[in-house]
Amino acid sequence: MSNQPSTTTIRIGMVEFIFLMASLMSVVALSIDAVLPALGFMALEFSVGGSEIQLVITSLFAGFAIGQLIYGPVSDRVGRLPGIYVGFAFFILGCLLAMSAQSLEMMLIGRFLQGIGASGPRIMVSALARDCFSGRAMARIMSLSGAVFMIVPICAPMLGQILLWFGPWQYIFAMYIILAVLLCIWTWLRLDETLTHEKRRSIHPKVLWEAFILVLSNRVAAGYTLVSGLVFGGFLGYLSSSQWLFQKIYDVGDAFPLYFGALVFPNLMSSYLNAKLVMRWGMFRLVQLTNLLVFTGSLGLYMYAQFYDGVPPLMHTMAFLFVIFSGIGFQFGNLNALAMEPLGQVAGMGASVVGAGSMFISIPIGGLIGMSVDTDIFPVALGMAVCSLLSMLVMHWVRFGFGKPKAGGGVSS
Repeated sequence: MSNQPSTTTIRIGMVEFIFLMASLMSVVALSIDAVLPALGFMALEFSVGGSEIQLVITSLFAGFAIGQLIYGPVSDRVGRLPGIYVGFAFFILGCLLAMSAQSLEMMLIGRFLQGIGASGPRIMVSALARDCFSGRAMARIMSLSGAVFMIVPICAPMLGQILLWFGPWQYIFAMYIILAVLLCIWTWLRLDETLTHEKRRSIHPKVLWEAFILVLSNRVAAGYTLVSGLVFGGFLGYLSSSQWLFQKIYDVGDAFPLYFGALVFPNLMSSYLNAKLVMRWGMFRLVQLTNLLVFTGSLGLYMYAQFYDGVPPLMHTMAFLFVIFSGIGFQFGNLNALAMEPLGQVAGMGASVVGAGSMFISIPIGGLIGMSVDTDIFPVALGMAVCSLLSMLVMHWVRFGFGKPKAGGGVSS
């Protein structure tokens, strides 16, 4: 399905491939967003405060980051499909621990295992896409998958809220288990292995170390990994504090899923538009333009909030966030494709280092922003403004260095 000589042909149709990739990606988003309406109930049950219960979100990301370092290298040796199946096994184990948790500590262990498990299917999506496509074609596939994937954050909080109307928060984790089983069956029935035997690599520690250094020493891969971490760090700050922001600061109550879901629409539209525009404009130009959009929107929100002691009218805040998330929607698929472009020969290890590296960067940034949110929106607005500004500077360095740009120069498209 690609005219690239270094890629593998897949037998299933393009539409099904995109939907399957989006579904495997969605496990992480669903694990985050569906549980958001339940955080207040968990805080009461475990007798903890609002800032502590946010660890239910960040602990999953911690497991997600560490898991990516394992699945990618192993998949370069044994193939992509085993990483999906083993990942779902850990994911289900984490769900069972979380369902039976009697304390916050046990819940965090379960969420950590969920993150390790979810990283298997997610990291395999990047490796599978790189096995079958490259360059702008890969960016297009990731954008289309991302556009389908964005449906999940829209629906997940409402799904979690509906399950809470019928029973305790443990119902949400039961739903996760059912989803994992269904995705395993779909993958087993329809997806062939994309890593041919002649392309498999040794997992000897020396070989892994050499591949690891190859990724980190590549200015394009390392630079765009840093940018991905900055972009997602700002977004994670909003994500981890969204329940507190809407239900405590703006007091929207059970309508929280509606407001949260509404702000996914700009991401959805941007992902779809990116798939159309990336083949014409290129990845670098789109990301830099949207970095400027995110910076302007975030700084504008921060300055506007000064007139309202940090809490502008809800609809005004929603308007600013709509603009900001419109920009972010262009970035995730492009940044992943940019980072993976020079790593075709070590796609599994590359996907691991890129994915885990961006997570290790984003988790402390998102945690700092989220834990700083108390009675106003200043931390969210300022955090995203700083992250977008740093992203622009790093991307300039990746493409041109810090010297004067040369005509026609550049590292990647």
